Amino acid sequence: MEENKPNTGDFSELRYQAEKQLAETHDETPNVSGSDGELRRLIHELSVHQIELEMQKEELQQTAENLAKSRIELQNALDRYADHYDFAPVGYITITRNGIIIDANLTSAKLLDVERGVLKGLRFDVFVADDDLPGFNAFMELVCKYNTPGNYHVRLRNTRQYSEQWTQGNSATDLITVRIDASLSNNGEICRLALSDISRQKEIELENASLQENLAQAQKMDSIGRLAGGIAHDYNNMLAAILGNAELALRKADRDHPMRKELETIIKVAQRSAELTRQLLGFARKQDVLPKIFLLDSAIESSLEMLRRLIGENIVVDWQPSNEMDYVRMDPVQIDQILINLCVNAHDAIIGSGRITIRTEKVHLTPSDCNQGNCCNKPEDYVRLSVTDNGAGIDKQTLPHIYEPFFTTKALGQGTGLGLSTIYGIVKQNFGFLECTSEPGKGTSFVIYLPLYNTVVQDEEYLPQAKDVSSGKESILIVEDEPDILTVVKNILESSGYSVHAALTPSEAIRKASENPEIRLLLTDVVMPEINGSELAQKLKLMIPNLKIIFMSGYTADVIGGHVVLDNEVNFIQKPFSVTNLIKTVKKALKS
Repeated sequence: MEENKPNTGDFSELRYQAEKQLAETHDETPNVSGSDGELRRLIHELSVHQIELEMQKEELQQTAENLAKSRIELQNALDRYADHYDFAPVGYITITRNGIIIDANLTSAKLLDVERGVLKGLRFDVFVADDDLPGFNAFMELVCKYNTPGNYHVRLRNTRQYSEQWTQGNSATDLITVRIDASLSNNGEICRLALSDISRQKEIELENASLQENLAQAQKMDSIGRLAGGIAHDYNNMLAAILGNAELALRKADRDHPMRKELETIIKVAQRSAELTRQLLGFARKQDVLPKIFLLDSAIESSLEMLRRLIGENIVVDWQPSNEMDYVRMDPVQIDQILINLCVNAHDAIIGSGRITIRTEKVHLTPSDCNQGNCCNKPEDYVRLSVTDNGAGIDKQTLPHIYEPFFTTKALGQGTGLGLSTIYGIVKQNFGFLECTSEPGKGTSFVIYLPLYNTVVQDEEYLPQAKDVSSGKESILIVEDEPDILTVVKNILESSGYSVHAALTPSEAIRKASENPEIRLLLTDVVMPEINGSELAQKLKLMIPNLKIIFMSGYTADVIGGHVVLDNEVNFIQKPFSVTNLIKTVKKALKS
């Protein structure tokens, strides 16, 4: 049975427990009578009170033990909090509404590279980079004035050389990029900042942006290259017929012939049209090239006279050669294209008199050099070609677009927008890279890096050439599926004394070769029905082992090699070609 708790009335719980304990001890109060009954009651009260005191003592001892245990647990919790606060992955800083630092964890001190004790009492904004300070102040005003929590990306100075006389203009390497999460305290008197170092994240974002930009540029170039390749074959075929017939007509016309001037105009326009196509293909890296190993200094020196005539007497062309064995491997014609385009642009940027400096030097790029945000392909030895002018310069808004096809700042009709695009394509085609720095009002510098070729060879391109006095008496087989081109090429060669056999198709060419074993040279188009020119040449070489071969085409990207780089042993002539160039190529092939 549950024990009935007696009605204690005003008795406290403590007294009740004491009474209960006294009863359980069976402690008998001395038997007194009469007036001694009061004594008995007094003894009972004292006994109960004694038990109450003992119980209170035990309770106080337990409370003291609990308090000591709680104090230890609280201290441990404070230590853990301090560790979490000080060694958190983000920096914590508490500032007043006026921006004075009143507390900071160790992570924030490490981020700023300043002793923690030094931080307290400083203004936080002294660590903010000058360029970011206006934006940071506006952000903090929003947080403090309107109690609006938020975050902001800002660059902070990172240095141990803090002083009250902080020098301005810290270099970029002294800056870290952080995300600041800010919120106001409940009383509105202090602001808590959380600093997260996102420097590496920003670097990755910049690298990704650079890669995206390079990819977009490559896609643009590929698109224009496909367009140029699509039109180049047919367009150059038409130009070949126009140019060839115009030159033949001009040769037959007397000096005082009334149509002579018109014929000369037709030839000039056709040549300019051909150059436009070459620029399109060159910029898109679709142009056929004949790479050679040569001294860059020698190639530039051979072009200086032409460049000075092109630029004019009011602009000084300052040539500063490296005077070292700066061999490169590329098509020498491409060097002329680079120099002409850069010097013409420099000329247009100079008002009145000025100076264009062309300089070469050998350099070695290390892995760290190639990680500086440039387009360095790989660490190795390079020949650095720079063309610098003191002209008007290029503004920051224009600079990112200078290599875009058809982009030009010149007046309508004064530029095609393909000059720098062509240079970009040439440099990339030859495994180099280029950089441009410019300052409005001071000038522009283009720097081109071409891989250094270490093999020493005789630079025949720039040695004096013997005059060719051979006569044209040999038998030549021409294969061309365009009747107009076939006719004009046949007429040119026959007018030079050659015996010519003409064929519109490869099958007709094979038949004529079998009937005329005296044929010494095959001049064939590349893209034809039935079989292409390369396959035709192989078949005819079996019939006439000593047969010399010249390929001619307006565009050969789909036939000869992946990048259309022709070997030195292959004779090739690009349509449209001049009469002189055709005869020169034929004689060279026959003598090889």
